[in-house]
Amino acid sequence: MIKASVVSLIMVLLIFLPQNLPGRNNTLQNEAINTIVNDFLQAVNSGNREAMQDFVISHYDQNMLKQIPSYIIVSFNRSFYYESGGMDYKLLNILPMEQGFIMAELYNTLTETKMKFKIPVTEAPSYKIRGLITHEIITPVTKENQDNRFSDDEIIVRTEQCLKKLAEDDEFSGAVLVVKNGKTLLKNAIGQASREYDIPNKTTTKFNMASVGKMFTGLAIVKLVEQGILSFDDPISKYVPEDWLNPEISRKIQIRHLLTHTSGLGDYFKNAYTQCAIPFFRNLEDYKSLVVHDTLMFDPGTKFSYSNTGMLLLGVVIENVTGTDYFTYLRNNIFEPAGMVNTDGFDKSIPVKNRATGYSKEYFNAEVNWNNHQYTRIMRGSPSGGIYSTVEDLLKFDMAIRLNTLLSPLYTKMLLEGRPELNASFHSYGFFVSEGYLGRQISHGGDGQGVNCQFKMFYDLGYTFAVLSNFSQPSANIVANVLDQLISHGSGISQ
Repeated sequence: MIKASVVSLIMVLLIFLPQNLPGRNNTLQNEAINTIVNDFLQAVNSGNREAMQDFVISHYDQNMLKQIPSYIIVSFNRSFYYESGGMDYKLLNILPMEQGFIMAELYNTLTETKMKFKIPVTEAPSYKIRGLITHEIITPVTKENQDNRFSDDEIIVRTEQCLKKLAEDDEFSGAVLVVKNGKTLLKNAIGQASREYDIPNKTTTKFNMASVGKMFTGLAIVKLVEQGILSFDDPISKYVPEDWLNPEISRKIQIRHLLTHTSGLGDYFKNAYTQCAIPFFRNLEDYKSLVVHDTLMFDPGTKFSYSNTGMLLLGVVIENVTGTDYFTYLRNNIFEPAGMVNTDGFDKSIPVKNRATGYSKEYFNAEVNWNNHQYTRIMRGSPSGGIYSTVEDLLKFDMAIRLNTLLSPLYTKMLLEGRPELNASFHSYGFFVSEGYLGRQISHGGDGQGVNCQFKMFYDLGYTFAVLSNFSQPSANIVANVLDQLISHGSGISQ
């Protein structure tokens, strides 16, 4: 069974420490780089798990393979194949190495998007891959080519091609919704909500959304500020008792720091699976022992560091100032006003209609084993994540934000603005944000054991998509990456 420590390690390895590679023979270096890139491209385009397994065994550092099972790395690498819908990548250019990274430009035939792939490697002469391979979009969107972006029909046709490939190989299970200006362009469900009972997913199936739930916590706090009950400048010591956090620490942290992950607090999840031997964690009080001894990693407001502990404490603030249970407050002030009738913090041990069970895959000797994550130690969500919802409810949430149903226009603007003054220009009060030629983009993702979800609003273009999966990552991430490329960067122009 995949332990939570492995999942956490995967997330840590997504951020690589740069390495200085000293002088070496350029010819040997180029040969090694070319071999890695071309072998990677061949393995990806093959769509074959065995071919990717061979690539991983041949080119990955043994220390990494001791920490992360090779089949997990294979699954992450094969996600690139599904992002192409089986239509292949074309090699455009191998770039000079950058601080321990092999850099290559590839062209995704499905999305007609240029991508820069970053492959972290060890020092010469071995050049073994030491972390997860990542990519980023490099096709620019400009005034000259924006009118050549894909039509809505083309976006859906190409997305469905990706979904078809995923469904054929049982690599995605969940629901997908794409809307534009409130009009549904794509609504689809794939896979099974329960593999034990052969119950199919539906677009009304309730999925655990993991960290996507943080956006509800952020909105709830902003609503309390709008009502004059809180201030963004308040030190959290006013609302967080000392049995939760040392007052010497809480006096330094303001509400705005928790909202933007700039508090300096850490992540209680690192201990959540090792400190308790039985199913646990239903109420906020249950997390207290994981938080009370936390210390500051840096002065609040000086850095961004994603903090589940910070978001959890916002829930403590909500409960203490309202005298209401966190989930009850969300239900009365966000979910019901927005018409989100299938969204709540459901307890895993209590039967709930149309709720998906989370699964993760393990591969041993070419056989697939499925892990059921219905009964894990975290039995109910928290202010840092774990709320259940449906793609249809997320459409209602999208419309409630756009129509200022939950907040006034002024406070909706505050909710969605990045905070550069707190060194968090890319994060607002509960959402990740960015802005480019095509306007603002508001998003949040979530993942865990048997959970992978993505929600994104192209605020000015009018598009919104929700991808909810009851498989572990990268299932939903694949579909979200394809939609992101097609909506915001696909030029509709051949290479």
